[in-house]
Parts: sequence; structure tokens; C-alpha cells
Amino acid sequence: MSDKAGPHFEDWERERTDRTVGILTTNGRDGYPHAAPVGVRWESGYLRFETDSSAAKMRNIEADPRVSILIYGKPKWGVLVTGVAEVISKGVGSEQSQIRVRPERKASWKRKED
Repeated sequence: MSDKAGPHFEDWERERTDRTVGILTTNGRDGYPHAAPVGVRWESGYLRFETDSSAAKMRNIEADPRVSILIYGKPKWGVLVTGVAEVISKGVGSEQSQIRVRPERKASWKRKED
């Protein structure tokens, strides 16, 4: 992973994207995007989630670590984070694999009155 500083996140973006569910998109082996829900949280500047070691998203990350995570909600806001995933630990047996994503780009939107 590069040492380059990632994008700046505003307070509202961090608050709404911490300890929630996002849609993780990986690059599938068949060339098509693969989207799956994951529980995400912020940890030391990274978005972190866990998954089963045999899941398609895990295989996809091992083959190509470029990912995006979309987190959105009502009344009309969203944060899209694009970055590179890193396997912190690969789960064994029933243990979940731990993944973190270093944000490289982000896009966000919200209603003006929100």
C-alpha cells in the first residue's frame, strides 16, 4: 500500500459511515463487478470489515485488491469510498477474515437541508 495520504472525510461522512452496513464491490473473476453487503467501521484511517474466508469477495480481493464501498441512507445521502483492500488476517475454520481498505478516493452527497 502506498504512503500517500488519502482523501479528507468531513465529520458527517465519518459519523454516517462508522459501524454501519455498506455495499462492497470487488472485481469478479468473470470480469463483472461483484457486490455484497458488509458491516464496516473506521479504524486508524481505514475502513474495516470481516468476511468468511471462502466467500467470493475474499477470493476476488486476493486476485485484485481494488474495491469500492458505498454507504448510503435517508433522507438522501451517500459516501462512496474507493481504495485498495488488504487482508489483515485470514480466518481459519469458523473464524472470519479481517480486511481493511485504505481510502484512495471518495465521493459524497447529501441534501442541502440535511
